[in-house]
Amino acid sequence: MIDNVEFVYIEDGADLSVQPSEINLEAATLTPEQKAVLKKQTFTKFKKEILREHLEDSVGDIYDMLADCMKIAEFSLMLTSRLAADYFGTEELSENVRQEYSQRNQVFLDAVNNGEVNIRGDIDNADETLFRVMNRYSEIQKTVNDSYLSEMKKIGLH
Repeated sequence: MIDNVEFVYIEDGADLSVQPSEINLEAATLTPEQKAVLKKQTFTKFKKEILREHLEDSVGDIYDMLADCMKIAEFSLMLTSRLAADYFGTEELSENVRQEYSQRNQVFLDAVNNGEVNIRGDIDNADETLFRVMNRYSEIQKTVNDSYLSEMKKIGLH
């Protein structure tokens, strides 16, 4: 609810003829500000909590998911570092390592191309997702600096 106006989602083709006349249903195009307000309300928080519980039951708890993210980050960092070292000439990739990474990369790409791996960018708009994640990351870094690092630097503990 925003400014005493209740927003509801009605699926296409729903029969609205049974609604009391005092209910004024009309289509609305939400502004980004309205979307932000609605996302902070109870219904959205409840849906997100249900999703989190489902993921925990079906995939693993937050620590399992964090460990998986760390493994993906480690793989990505190693791949990027090895390719960069080869490119810049600081450490040439041996043929065995090149083959290992090539095969691992192809297995992943084949799984994506066959629909066996779901990529968030295929579900959401990839640019919007990247922008949202970058903004969150940036806000976290700013908060860490403002609330912690700057204070630690002042007292000589960083």
